[in-house]
Amino acid sequence: MAGTSQFLSNDALWQELQRRVEKAKHVDAAVAYVGRNGAKLLKLKKGDRLVVDMSLAAVRQGVTHPKTIQTFMSRGVQVYSRAKLHAKIYIMDKALIVGSANVSDNSRNTLDEAAMLTTDAATIKRARAYFEQLCTEPVRKAYLDECIKEYRPPKFKAAREPAKPGKQKRKRACPAKLWIVAGLSVIGEMREAAQKSIDKREKQIQKKTNIKDELTWVRFPKRPAYLDALQVGDWVIRITDRGKTREVDAPAQLVVPIDKWTSPNGKEYDMLWLEPAPNEETMSWTAFRSKAKRITPLLDATRPKSKGIEDDTQADAVLRLWTRTGRVSKKSR
Repeated sequence: MAGTSQFLSNDALWQELQRRVEKAKHVDAAVAYVGRNGAKLLKLKKGDRLVVDMSLAAVRQGVTHPKTIQTFMSRGVQVYSRAKLHAKIYIMDKALIVGSANVSDNSRNTLDEAAMLTTDAATIKRARAYFEQLCTEPVRKAYLDECIKEYRPPKFKAAREPAKPGKQKRKRACPAKLWIVAGLSVIGEMREAAQKSIDKREKQIQKKTNIKDELTWVRFPKRPAYLDALQVGDWVIRITDRGKTREVDAPAQLVVPIDKWTSPNGKEYDMLWLEPAPNEETMSWTAFRSKAKRITPLLDATRPKSKGIEDDTQADAVLRLWTRTGRVSKKSR
């Protein structure tokens, strides 16, 4: 038997959405922007999932409120970021609402919003499949702290404005959100003075950014050209040479701009400061390559090379080789 469909707008939309969210056993919501009172407007609970535009562009323009995201996460909601997200879909058990409404006071009280509610099983199945494709970039504690620091009050304009005539913005050299960083080597036990110096630098970064969790780092004695294209929020998969084998780490996220560190002997390094997965699980290069080459020929090589994966679909598929907590996905074993 086919499900029913219903058109909703304004107050009727919000009343129906809030009622169904509160009654649902499980909710999956993908909504571009979440405002200051979003946690009151959308009462997500432990086990629910939320995909939102948590890019620094959205945060700096105030269209996504990171402390609201913090509230959701404290409730046990699994939160993912999606910089290009513009969809607004709400999947509540056996019902689906698709429409125009962001989770904000502006949407609830000011704007004219409209949506369709459906209980059609085939449509909901397709919406769930679409939602799963969006869940590749988990919001973790250190990145959340950086977003809270960067937040600015909203000015009610899009997170990505069209460039004005004659003032074209310079495009990124490589517009990738996922980077393969290869050719790394095991440092071994560092000298005490160098370890203390790096620990001090980490504490300085934590104090400056309000990041409280420990970070991991990669240092470069000679700056590779691709570092110029990396931005805060990008994901990095590190490949470390260990003699005759290579080890591939779970994706980690760049949480501060490329940093400079000078060792006690005066040598200067470029540094990546990354937020690692909480349950990081590694793969051998052989295992990673056998899976990744089905996704993109860029990763089908005997010797891995550092590069950005510019195609978002391919990048998402590579990220999904691990779970949101950094375990190797059972689907990819």
